[in-house]
Amino acid sequence: MTLDDDLYVLVRQFEASEDSTREARDLSERCRDYFDGKQLTADEETALNKRGQPPVVFNEIAPKVKTLQGLEKQTRKDPKAFPRNPADQAAADAATDAIRFVCDASNWDDKRSAAGRNLIVEGTGAVFVGVKQTRDGIDPDIRKLPWDRFYFDPHSAEDDFTDAAYKGTVVWMDLTDARQKYPEGEEALVDTWKGAADANTYDDRPKWNLWADYKRQRVRLCEHYWRKGGVWHYAIFTKGGFVVPPQPSPYLDEMGQPECPIHAISLYVDRDNNRYGEVKAMLSPQDEINKRRSKALHIVNTRQVRVSPATGLSPDAVRKELARPDGIFMGEQGDVEVLQTFDMAQGNLNLLLDAREHIQRTGANSAMAGKDVGAQSGKAIALQQMGGMTEAADFLDCVRRLSLSVYRAVWNRIKQHWKEQRWIRVTDNESNVRFVGFNRPVTMLQAMAQQMGVTKEQLPQIEQAAQAGDEQAAAIVQELRAFAQDPRSQMVVGTENSVAETDVDIVMDEGVDTPTIQAEQFEVVAKMLPGAPPQLQPVLWKALFKNSAFRDKDEVIKAMEQPPAPEQAMMQEVQMAGAKAEVEKTQSETAKNMAQAGKMEADAMLSGYSAGLAA
Repeated sequence: MTLDDDLYVLVRQFEASEDSTREARDLSERCRDYFDGKQLTADEETALNKRGQPPVVFNEIAPKVKTLQGLEKQTRKDPKAFPRNPADQAAADAATDAIRFVCDASNWDDKRSAAGRNLIVEGTGAVFVGVKQTRDGIDPDIRKLPWDRFYFDPHSAEDDFTDAAYKGTVVWMDLTDARQKYPEGEEALVDTWKGAADANTYDDRPKWNLWADYKRQRVRLCEHYWRKGGVWHYAIFTKGGFVVPPQPSPYLDEMGQPECPIHAISLYVDRDNNRYGEVKAMLSPQDEINKRRSKALHIVNTRQVRVSPATGLSPDAVRKELARPDGIFMGEQGDVEVLQTFDMAQGNLNLLLDAREHIQRTGANSAMAGKDVGAQSGKAIALQQMGGMTEAADFLDCVRRLSLSVYRAVWNRIKQHWKEQRWIRVTDNESNVRFVGFNRPVTMLQAMAQQMGVTKEQLPQIEQAAQAGDEQAAAIVQELRAFAQDPRSQMVVGTENSVAETDVDIVMDEGVDTPTIQAEQFEVVAKMLPGAPPQLQPVLWKALFKNSAFRDKDEVIKAMEQPPAPEQAMMQEVQMAGAKAEVEKTQSETAKNMAQAGKMEADAMLSGYSAGLAA
């Protein structure tokens, strides 16, 4: 197949996607307008202005969306890598640090929230996991894709696009910028621009099926990923030709095979493969609210009248005078009769309240938002929120699945590009700065220390213990110092935290109901801790930190799980021995006092008995 054949196929794929998803995109645009408060058409605003009514909109959709957005932010979970064999525990911890480092550097929390907003409103959130050049080398990079610049195989029926034959992103660029960025594709760019000479558009985002804006000198480029022979391929093209020729995707998966860097998910997919979000179900109730309130206001401000022909008054004159608070017209009693329309106004208000109640039940309800709880206790509010959160289960599950796919892609980019020794800082706390190294060469001396169970961080503590008289610590220090004199001790015999050799599983904590359950468990443990027996307190402290909102709780729990240093263990033994001796001393003194008291009591009884005999 020639390049022209490939170009024809890819252009047809993009145009088929754009054509087949127009209905769903129109719906997504309408959902976005309703969220932004643009809910009245031009004809409706004109009609309201003729009535003298302000075009007021009571936006019930935006608070619902914001509640779900807040829930997503409250339930954020950091990724964690678990080893697939016992020997990789340290490497798995390092992998966890690396993924979190990349996510922080890419502001992933903000981009995840933006993708979540697209899930709620437009129905699809998309993320691009690529790479970027930094001062330290090539690092993974996470980009959030605008929903209207992401296109896909319209025959895809899975919510996560795993069955899609192709995915891509489209961008409009100035012709000058595009020629500078892709000098090899200059001919294709110019041909596309010239081909749009008859087009007449001034939009920043030209309409469907246009590839260039001739007057503004802008061209449309597609970054396209598609399966070809079971392998993901990549190209950048415009209608006039390729600016980056077809080639296997430069991004590799965990098996070293080319993969698509675009990760997307949809909240709902209908039988026609149209994708939509939570806002779709709120459109009709929102229209009902707007129409009913407007109609009720119009009925309240107008009157129906019956005018006798004998008055000689025109209907327009009577209507005009009745509309004025100080209106006056001449006539006999009964010539003009005002007809009551209270039942019509009440009917519209009842339907308005029903529509508002329906939209309140849709998506994030008031219970989940912590509103409308009256004088309930904290426990009752938490249980009510937990029940309300079942409405958000689909949304939170989609965010979790999208996040997992992003974390795995980030780790794949790390394995692909971090080949040299690399250090990263994994904490922003200046008083507790911690660095993690990757691909660190391990010398024979370091390997020997590891076999003895001694890490570099533990060595100063062992030396202090040796100086304090610990014979075991002194033997370890003496053996390491002796081997350090051997020239072979500095030979490199391995690699620590080798990225290419680390095999891990990346997971996230489940937790649709995490905020309420976690808060409840924290409260229960906090109440148990003060009166708990000493042997249970370490376990309770650990549970307390696990259920807390403390940012660095993982570090605290990890420190709690580590065995005490040799000198600390020795001090604990001394303290325990001292406490034991003090207890034994107290018990001995108590027994001695009790014996003395018994002897005194026996002597008194004997004296009394002797006195009785003498008498």
